[in-house]
Amino acid sequence: MWTDDLTVGIWEIDTQHRALFVQLEKLLDACMVGRELDEVVEMMVFLDDYVDSHFEAEERLQREAGYPEYERHRAEHLIFRATLERLKAELVESGVTRDFVLRVNQTLIDWLKTHIRSVDAAMSEFLLKKTGQPADMRL
Repeated sequence: MWTDDLTVGIWEIDTQHRALFVQLEKLLDACMVGRELDEVVEMMVFLDDYVDSHFEAEERLQREAGYPEYERHRAEHLIFRATLERLKAELVESGVTRDFVLRVNQTLIDWLKTHIRSVDAAMSEFLLKKTGQPADMRL
């Protein structure tokens, strides 16, 4: 799932992104062995904490550096938070279904890869230039 083209070059952010992909891979692996209904609940719990800490880290770095696209980036985060809230409400209302699991998988894969490759990459480019530091490619 994680590929090197998703690396933004900021160790803190890359580490957090990788943690999310590890969780997503656990969910996908669970789907392969028929345990997706249990694992999707774990993913939703993980996402609750992850979204708060990860988005705060990104937004803090942007504010500290005076990132000119901060509001646009933050708006993307708000969109994802709203999507997560809709999924959580559906989970409470309808329970865990295979259709729900598929929507969670697809939503996460599509949004994260698009967001990281475009919005986070642009943020990273600005932050790295602003600090004059080369990308930290530690794995």
